[in-house]
Amino acid sequence: MRIAVFDLGTNTFKLLVAERPEGASTGLRILHEEEVAVFLGRGGVERGMIADDAAERGLAVLRQLVDKAVRLGARRLHGFGTSALRSAHNGQAYTERIRKELGLEVVIIPGKEEAGLILDGVRQTVAFGAKPVLVMDIGGGSTEFILATDRALMWKHSFELGTTRLLERFPEINPMALDTQLRMGQHIDSQFELLWSVVDRHWPATLVGSAGSFDTIAHLVAIERGAPLGPDTSSFTFEVAEFDAVKDRLLALDHDHRTAMPGIPAHRTDTIIPAFMLVERVLLHGFSQVQWSRYSLKEGAASRFLGAVNT
Repeated sequence: MRIAVFDLGTNTFKLLVAERPEGASTGLRILHEEEVAVFLGRGGVERGMIADDAAERGLAVLRQLVDKAVRLGARRLHGFGTSALRSAHNGQAYTERIRKELGLEVVIIPGKEEAGLILDGVRQTVAFGAKPVLVMDIGGGSTEFILATDRALMWKHSFELGTTRLLERFPEINPMALDTQLRMGQHIDSQFELLWSVVDRHWPATLVGSAGSFDTIAHLVAIERGAPLGPDTSSFTFEVAEFDAVKDRLLALDHDHRTAMPGIPAHRTDTIIPAFMLVERVLLHGFSQVQWSRYSLKEGAASRFLGAVNT
């Protein structure tokens, strides 16, 4: 059976059309995937609402994505709303409008359920071992963390802190002065106190970043190595020192210079700055290695619907 998954994020809407490989009991055959910048949280996420102009942008993009999924033969369509819709007082009304106008049911999922779907996606591209690793998924409105081994999900949590929320609080990034870096870093640390206690108790050495902002981070590191990632690459491992080198160069650039930098999509020209800051604060807690996974929430959701999770 061919299905479509729609991930309605704070900054982007994503579509995945997939089916189970013929004759296989596990895995995904991805037929189409697409990401469109919507900025659903812009102008409203810190006020707990979806702004009118953002709602219209989202509906126009979603109409195109639904039409595409149907043309590609998807028999079942599943929509997921995350942080921006979770925290918006008009989030449910917006999903009801989507249902009435487009026929798409969008479920606003709790942060911990979002984290579980992310882990299901990541497990398909990253080999977990006996030692715990920390999975990190950066969104515009929230950041999810999962501590897991090959046998167990040990802990998961969704923090209402993402790139859009940070940009609205700290807009001075062109370039980012040291004082702003310090203030943003202190704010991140104060919001992640629960995470620090978990990390200090279990000491994971590897940070696994899934999709989204980590797509851009991984591509920038690979370009710096002189070996850009191919379109079929699903995972990539790099050292903390490589991350730091790219981060230091990026934070010194203004908007125009970031726009001209290979590897940064137009819709992440600004949000990539708080993304690097979020990752930096985590890596300061004893991590020695970073791994990127191309798969995340939408692949995890598709796997569950198709019964394709290899557990």
